[in-house]
Amino acid sequence: MYVLGINGGVRAGYQDVSTVLVQDGRVIYAIDEERLNRKKHAAGQLPYLGIIEALKFANIAIEDIDYLATHGSTWGEQYEDVLKEYMRYHFGHCPKIVRVHHHMAHAASAYYGSGYDEAMILTMDASGDGIAIQKAKGKEGKIEILEQVPRSNSLGIFYSMMTQFCGFTRDTDEYKLMGLAAYGNPTKISLDEVLEVGTNGFKANPDFLKTLQPGAPQGSRQQAAFSDKLFQLLGEPRLPSTPFSDYYKDVAAASQQKLEEAILSIVKSLHEETGLRRLCLAGGVALNCEVNQQLMNLDFIDAIFVQPASGDDGISLGAAWLVSEENGQRPIPPSNYYLGNLYTNDDLLKCFELTGVQVKNISNPAKQAAELVAQDKVIAWFQGRDEFGPRALGARSILANPQHPDMKHIINKKIKFREGFRPFCPSVLEEDAMLYFDGKQAVAPHMTINYQVKAGHNIPSITHVNNTARIQTVNKDQNPLYYAYLRELKKNIGLGMSINTSFNRNQEPMIHNPIEAISAFYGSGMDAMIIGNFLLEK
Repeated sequence: MYVLGINGGVRAGYQDVSTVLVQDGRVIYAIDEERLNRKKHAAGQLPYLGIIEALKFANIAIEDIDYLATHGSTWGEQYEDVLKEYMRYHFGHCPKIVRVHHHMAHAASAYYGSGYDEAMILTMDASGDGIAIQKAKGKEGKIEILEQVPRSNSLGIFYSMMTQFCGFTRDTDEYKLMGLAAYGNPTKISLDEVLEVGTNGFKANPDFLKTLQPGAPQGSRQQAAFSDKLFQLLGEPRLPSTPFSDYYKDVAAASQQKLEEAILSIVKSLHEETGLRRLCLAGGVALNCEVNQQLMNLDFIDAIFVQPASGDDGISLGAAWLVSEENGQRPIPPSNYYLGNLYTNDDLLKCFELTGVQVKNISNPAKQAAELVAQDKVIAWFQGRDEFGPRALGARSILANPQHPDMKHIINKKIKFREGFRPFCPSVLEEDAMLYFDGKQAVAPHMTINYQVKAGHNIPSITHVNNTARIQTVNKDQNPLYYAYLRELKKNIGLGMSINTSFNRNQEPMIHNPIEAISAFYGSGMDAMIIGNFLLEK
């Protein structure tokens, strides 16, 4: 049985468009539309290129698809008519449509992805199908909803509002607010009036938000989400073109602290209600790796799984898995999230001929990459299938030496063209991770949780100002070639750890195909690129 999961919509507020193809419960292909159409988040669209690529990858026709699974269970029958027309117009056929609740899709993506038999499930975002937070539990493949919190009391909207106030773009730059927060002092700013946190949850003050009519979508990213009342409390918001003063760093820190307090309160009450000690997370708020660190280390949490595609791109995955489960096909957790396209060396040679670049054949990409990084070169790394979700996991990555004291500055300024305060993440050999990092869960393959950097280690370019790092542990089964690179790097620098940041430039989607890789390489300050069994140098 084939289930085609899609996320998207026809309003500007629907973003992180994606396509997932599931066969008999197993994910065989998954891609974010932005990787294909090169439009960040692909807002307000339904997937087109992703569906084409999924069918091509599986070598099937649209008529072979048994179900088209998506969200929007509360959107009315008109939306189903839109989907039918869209599919028939672009593909000549529309499979049977199943619409599920947005937060049930998030919950399914986390619960089934975890492999846990029984667990708490918490999903949090700005809103979806009118809901901002859903508390649930999973047992023996079934998900039971315990509570749903409406959009009027949304942690996602609160954090997006504060993201805007600090001069960033909401619904896309929340991770910047999280990074900036580490530079501030949360005790200097009180947000108690904006978000009241109690022992069993929180209450957002609606007076600080612009009023929306029932059923109306959120305003565009060009509009402020907050009301004049926030001006009265905090003063003027930061203009995007102005420097980061200490005041806005403190606002960011207070916002992050409030978010952490609220989520910890929710999880404690969920644990008290269920007695469960495993936790599954999804939804855009679940990408806050600072919060996830706090949750991982709670004394009543034995295991935590954060869906790697926690944003709305994971909706397509969860919807497809829900439909599979309902039709007797138990979802199978992927062994890894390298689920996109694969390019052979023959494919690469055609691209080199087309672009006229000079390349060198190499027999051992892992060894070559390690030698270059050990020389403090910054290299692009293009290998295997695309990662699904927002994190580079060693398929479409930029790699560098974490021991170099200025490497963070070099990459931010000359390659990523982005704000200097933003940290970089490390990939580390799984067997070595706990030598350098402190956290209760020793394996963290998806770069979704922060860990404390242990004292006495010289790894300045991956250590954030608050002495944390969002790590990716790597083992041989997960990604053999990337694991081999880290092993070779350990021989060269005495450390099986590498800076790993996404292969893209600022405000661009992550690289997908070889032509884009060549363009990004020559359009930035990287020193070399290893792509398949080929080396490009400047």
